[in-house]
Amino acid sequence: MKTSARTRRVGLYIRISDDREGAGLGVKRQEDDCRELAASLGWNVVEVYDDNDMSASSRRKKRKGYHRMLADIQSGHIDAVIAWHPDRMYRQPRELEDLMDLLDDLDVELRTVRAGAIDLTTPDGRMTARIQVAIAKREVEHRAHRIKRKVQQLVEAGKIHNSGHRPFGYDRIYEGTGSRRKIIEDRLNEDEARYVAEWADRALEGETLYSLVVDSVEKGIKTSTGGDFTYQAMRALLRSGRISGRKEHKGVIVGKAVWPGIISVEKSDALRALLDTKTEEYREEHGERLTTALKYPLSGLIRCTCRVPHVIGEPCDCKEQGLKHHRMRVSPRADRPVSIYTCQKDGGGCGARTIQVPDVEKAMETLVFARMEEVEAAVVEDLDDPRPALEEKLGNMEARVAELEVELDEGDRPVKEITASIQRIKGRMAKVQRELAELTVKKNVTDVGAAELRVEWENYSVPRKQAVYRGLIEEILIHPATRPFNVFNPKRIEVRWK
Repeated sequence: MKTSARTRRVGLYIRISDDREGAGLGVKRQEDDCRELAASLGWNVVEVYDDNDMSASSRRKKRKGYHRMLADIQSGHIDAVIAWHPDRMYRQPRELEDLMDLLDDLDVELRTVRAGAIDLTTPDGRMTARIQVAIAKREVEHRAHRIKRKVQQLVEAGKIHNSGHRPFGYDRIYEGTGSRRKIIEDRLNEDEARYVAEWADRALEGETLYSLVVDSVEKGIKTSTGGDFTYQAMRALLRSGRISGRKEHKGVIVGKAVWPGIISVEKSDALRALLDTKTEEYREEHGERLTTALKYPLSGLIRCTCRVPHVIGEPCDCKEQGLKHHRMRVSPRADRPVSIYTCQKDGGGCGARTIQVPDVEKAMETLVFARMEEVEAAVVEDLDDPRPALEEKLGNMEARVAELEVELDEGDRPVKEITASIQRIKGRMAKVQRELAELTVKKNVTDVGAAELRVEWENYSVPRKQAVYRGLIEEILIHPATRPFNVFNPKRIEVRWK
């Protein structure tokens, strides 16, 4: 390494990976030692590059202080660097190689408090540095392995990870202070837990997640990080195993946790199946956050038969033809102050068929009350609930998938053969989950009772009315208008019940 008797402009690079106290005491001690070395060398400290609480082995987070130091070396702002130890600057072989490339032909000295001078200009010096960084890399990998094993132990024991934001519905109890304090307990936050339980019930009654999000925003309910709820945040909350007192790892529930549950395991399982089934449907219908979905109870259910006309009362063969009835959307009527459902041309509709919103809503109220009475009568005659049998079937398929995954790890059978079997079973599982989800929503809706529904209907919010309709109805078909055209004909409405 080139040397010079002149007073060098030195930059101090200080870093600590884990500042548990959160007070920067570790980097402060490093800075004091580095300044003492600079004074003994007669060098002038012009910059301090601080990467507190920052790992040198992580590629996810950019070390701003380190990269600022490299830029200052290249520009000539500093011509010497002092660090407490070489591994404060680099713990990855790639970083060392980049540093050596940068220092080629530059008169820059590197010194450390603990390891002395670092000579990256000679073959022997470079070899020594490469050996040191290889040893450091090995230590990092061993540490990563120990951390993964610790995480696995926490998962298996259902314990709390010492990371992440406070979960909504719980108060987090810590030991110690600072940003890296240890989490020792999650206790129920009574106010937030009430919201979670309410949202879970409303979702199980068929209410859309977007209506829950809008309701939470209107009430000023914030997430645990202080922001408004979004569709993704609401879905993640209600789908999590945490709210039922269970440990979840990488999307899979692995067992009972040490914290208390807010809702029952049965409700949680039903919610997870329902949300997994309905996600694409919700995204399709509410992806643009259309206000019509919140203003009109029948939005998303009204369909025009222009694509697949058929006789009322006879089975529709649209599925056999690979076609769908065209969705009708709400728009204002030009000649009077009333909204209408219109089969719009965009997307292939006829662009002509309409029906007034008040007419179809009034007719549907009568039909749904009658349907609820029929369902009640059917329940009295047949008390068999198909859900336990479906849940048992689903459990058997999950067990079979687990067995196949063990076979996959053991390698006794061809990988392609096992993965194909797993995919086939998961396809059948998805079908059972959809069936369970629909039955759960329908049961929650019909549990209300026809008499109670008639009394309370006017007090129901639009989202709750939507939930009742969606729990009972697959789609509502609108047939062509009949003469006289100025008189509403309820026979134009054909309901396909679930």
